[in-house]
Amino acid sequence: MNLVYLILLALGIYTIAISVLQQQKVLRQKKILEPLNHQSGKKVVATIDYHTLIIKNSRWLSLLDRLDKQLPLKLQIFCGVAGVIVLINLLGLLSLSMQGLGMLLMLGMVLVIVLPGILLKPSIKGRVKLMMDALPYLVDLVAVCVQSGMTVESALKFVSERFQHLDKNLASLMAVLVKRAEVSGMEEALSELYHSMEMTEIRMFTATLQQSVHYGTSLYEHLIELSQDIRELQLLITEEKVGSLSAKMSVPLIIFIMFPITILIVAPGILRIVKNGMF
Repeated sequence: MNLVYLILLALGIYTIAISVLQQQKVLRQKKILEPLNHQSGKKVVATIDYHTLIIKNSRWLSLLDRLDKQLPLKLQIFCGVAGVIVLINLLGLLSLSMQGLGMLLMLGMVLVIVLPGILLKPSIKGRVKLMMDALPYLVDLVAVCVQSGMTVESALKFVSERFQHLDKNLASLMAVLVKRAEVSGMEEALSELYHSMEMTEIRMFTATLQQSVHYGTSLYEHLIELSQDIRELQLLITEEKVGSLSAKMSVPLIIFIMFPITILIVAPGILRIVKNGMF
């Protein structure tokens, strides 16, 4: 009976693995066959993949991304962990029944397959938040460089080379922007960056640079004002989050404080009534 249970478990794992592999194969073929833009008459704007840039700058994120994209690697890790668990159970170090062992293996398989993707997205989001927090300092440095006589391209290149200690991801993004500008021009590179990132702060920055490059307007004063505006915007967002904490805390307060206090107040009276009723 135990052997049959293990065979069924192995067949289930094999079926899930084959189905996931086939799904990934279909998705890859679909990306190749589908055109980049289905709407005719619209200009296709190239974008900068800042997610990949952030992942490359972190070994931990690179590992998670590799695990998330490579199902065979996940299966190898799962098979290794499953083999160790089964061996420990056979040696008697774990006292698990066959059903318990099967449930543990199924849980391990789900964690190995799903967990990398779950951890990857919040990590990228957190690093993007750090990039936006460091953006006002980068704007200030670019403004100082422009005021000293540098061009926009030279200022961005100079700052990107010396901004690694404050935020490596933002410095890498500016370095990519400079390389794109060398190939297709600064205005086109700024347009790509504008369409790549949906954050308000970075779009304000790119719009200011685009205006200066296209119309030749004075840049120093606009960058100083932009830096102040970004700081005020981030402060407003923080104040909004702090203000929403009271509403979010109301449910835990009701569940964990109001109900116990109500029980503590009412319980003695109920016990007294029950006691008097019994006697």
